[in-house]
Amino acid sequence: MKRILAITLLCTVAVISSQAKEVPNDVQQTLISLDKEWGGSRGDTTKLDKIIGDHVLAIGPKGEAQDKQQLTTTNTTAAAGVQNGSYTADEYKFEMLSPDVVVMTHRGTTKGTKEGKEISESHRSLHVFQKQGGKWQVVANAQLPIEQ
Repeated sequence: MKRILAITLLCTVAVISSQAKEVPNDVQQTLISLDKEWGGSRGDTTKLDKIIGDHVLAIGPKGEAQDKQQLTTTNTTAAAGVQNGSYTADEYKFEMLSPDVVVMTHRGTTKGTKEGKEISESHRSLHVFQKQGGKWQVVANAQLPIEQ
């Protein structure tokens, strides 16, 4: 029985993997642009509202479940009081699950000064983007800190 279950799981993973399509370069660039806009938003709720879907499912940096309001609050709180802030992202990877759903992972680093002290924070992000009404939005998100 265990052997049948293992073979079934292996076949399922193989089928799902084979269905993922390469993400067109223009879609990749659009999603990278949205990610960088998010990272550079400095807590601007108007920008965040445009990028984050209304019914987003998110996991915050401490492992907490978040909805859109909580995710937005986490972003605005993190940006509060940061001076000379910068955001850089790299190591982007993409998987297209359907023409309207793309999974993206990357590394992000935020630097700046807060209360007179230099700060630097790096994390790994996983975003699920869905194209809704002709525009891409994040519908699922997880962020994990990278230990320094």
